[in-house]
Amino acid sequence: MALTSQNPATTALIEQTITTFDSGIQTTTLNSGVSIIDQWIDLLDENGTDETDEIADVLEDLKAEIDQSAQSGSSPEPSVIQAYIEDLIDITQSVMESPEASAQQTELQRLVTTLTNINQQVAK
Repeated sequence: MALTSQNPATTALIEQTITTFDSGIQTTTLNSGVSIIDQWIDLLDENGTDETDEIADVLEDLKAEIDQSAQSGSSPEPSVIQAYIEDLIDITQSVMESPEASAQQTELQRLVTTLTNINQQVAK
């Protein structure tokens, strides 16, 4: 399971996600945000389970929303982005509660905290 193993690629991607968004979404480019989403989708597709497949599905929908907005030259609707992020938070917290996740507990909690911060920034 991609999120619950001590896979160095998973840990590195969690760290990259936190680093990218820690300074705020205003300083993150659209391309770097989409790049992170693509990396997560690839990782989850390669190593996922039913539960992490759900995360990949939400990420694919989020990416489609961002791509559609970028093509039309507009910003994504904040309420739509928030709904996707809230889904990601809920699913990640569910994964965290599984016994297999004990090895990644700290990293997953940091990821949830980062997603929560992103969600709060989108709301502003």
